[in-house]
Amino acid sequence: MTVSFRIGEKAFKALQNEAKKNNTSLNTLANQLFTAYAEYDRFLQKFRMIKVSNPTFKLILNAATKEAVVEAGRHAGSSIPITFILARTGEINATNAVEYLRMMGTYAGLFDYSELSGTGKTSLTLTHDLGANGSLFLASYVEALFKEVGKPFKVTSHENGVTVEL
Repeated sequence: MTVSFRIGEKAFKALQNEAKKNNTSLNTLANQLFTAYAEYDRFLQKFRMIKVSNPTFKLILNAATKEAVVEAGRHAGSSIPITFILARTGEINATNAVEYLRMMGTYAGLFDYSELSGTGKTSLTLTHDLGANGSLFLASYVEALFKEVGKPFKVTSHENGVTVEL
């Protein structure tokens, strides 16, 4: 599909510089930005979500007790993703929950997402640099999400990552 837009000179120059810095075309960069908005950013606005840097989030996690981190992960994982998934797709299921985690890895920068499938099982790995409390938060978050979905799962935490077997 071909569409044209008028954008301000300042924005155009910033996009040109970013495309050049990343060794990509302006068209590719624009498409990535539109996709990020369509798949993720527009929903952030609906849920009044904020973007916070990983170092800041890590400081917050480390200032809390382990019990508070687990409770925050459970609460966040049982409410925010469900509402987000329903707003985006209209249906809560394992496929949409996995897609939600993929989008969080791609657009939120909270973790790096990887997925392996084989022999009827899927393994998701969420790696991060948030430390032990980050793994505790993410494990609680993912456990709450998949309990809401009703799909059997197993979560394993590591210092810098969480693995989910489905």
